[in-house]
Amino acid sequence: MEQEEKEKIRKKIERDYKFNFWISIGEGAFYTLGIGIVAVNTILPLFVRQLTESKFLVSLITGIYIFGLHSPQLLSAKWIEGVEIKKKYVLGIGIFQRLPWLFLSLLTYLLFPDNQSLLLILFFILWAFHNLSSGLVGPPWFDMTFKVIPQERRGRFFGYRTFISSILEVLGAFGAGYIIKFFEFRIGFILLFSLAFISKMLSYLFLIFIKEPAYSVEQKKESVREYVQHLKDILQTQNNYRNYILAAILVQFIGMSNGLFTVAGIERLGLSIKEANDLVGTFTIISIASKSLTNVLWGYVGDNYGHKLVIILAALFNAAGVLVAFFAQQRFAFYLVFVLTGIALGGNSVSFMTIIPDFCSKIQERPIYVGLTSTIVGLTVTFISLLGGFLVDLYNYRIVFGITFVMISLGAIFLILKVKDPKSLNN
Repeated sequence: MEQEEKEKIRKKIERDYKFNFWISIGEGAFYTLGIGIVAVNTILPLFVRQLTESKFLVSLITGIYIFGLHSPQLLSAKWIEGVEIKKKYVLGIGIFQRLPWLFLSLLTYLLFPDNQSLLLILFFILWAFHNLSSGLVGPPWFDMTFKVIPQERRGRFFGYRTFISSILEVLGAFGAGYIIKFFEFRIGFILLFSLAFISKMLSYLFLIFIKEPAYSVEQKKESVREYVQHLKDILQTQNNYRNYILAAILVQFIGMSNGLFTVAGIERLGLSIKEANDLVGTFTIISIASKSLTNVLWGYVGDNYGHKLVIILAALFNAAGVLVAFFAQQRFAFYLVFVLTGIALGGNSVSFMTIIPDFCSKIQERPIYVGLTSTIVGLTVTFISLLGGFLVDLYNYRIVFGITFVMISLGAIFLILKVKDPKSLNN
């Protein structure tokens, strides 16, 4: 790219920065409102638990979530590597993230309670479809965002975006808790799925207005074999990036336990269905509130001290949360679990992917690094989360929580000793 063209693009990015900043925050806020309404760690496990007693199937929610979100990203990254405008891909794929919630609302109305097995099967099909769409949209969305938000302000941007989004997520979770408490199961989940669909469609409207600059990038015609070899070359030659991937796999062992905290709390406390419904709403609000209250702080730390530090601290909070869950027998202890893991979730949402462009020296390769990171970590954590549900069915929760604590702790140590902050290396 010529210097004159770079300067022209830089001026356009600066001119549109505030507009894109707030439009993107609005898009994230309404999308996350929908996430709060159907929270993956609390609300959806309650839905599945009503349809089956299998802990493995409950853990499958997290497994599909992680697999779908991460596994298609390498494919998506190759598609959009030479594309000048990423937003058209974000809009095209994004509609398929939202339609499953409309279908789930209709299917719950039509199939519950007479065809619960069919409803369970169709839930997992639509849940997989939603998350695969989310995975495909990841690289173009991140690259579009990295284009419109300057590097030195990304931590602040993701901090504010996640903070404001989390406020709406709390409102969504609060509303979900109210709906679960005051409506019977069928009506309650029809309302929840419908509201999630409406909220995420509102976010789609904000997405339409983002002003993304077009710039020419190197057009590479790689065969599949050449593309795979290129990926291998990145992992073989970029030692610091490879070490980050290994550390990320370890700290993301939290996925083994995340979907099981709610069910463990319900079973250990011996709650009735009504008490469980009330507690699930409380768990969700505590988790999201803990995340939202720390997002801006995480963004400040990431911009000023490096995103590596944020990821290390988030790992330590996750390890502490899992350790509490290992011993927890009282309601207060489970509240503490969701406080600690909620704080960690805030740190990871700000920094886990924000750090990736700092490892990449070529602008046109950013989608590849994003896709490669998401795919490797995602596929590994998918297996880990499914293994967690299998081990609970076979043994008990303490086995799973103990393994999770050890692996996250090893990941934090590996990050400290083996990964250099890429931002400091580039300065």
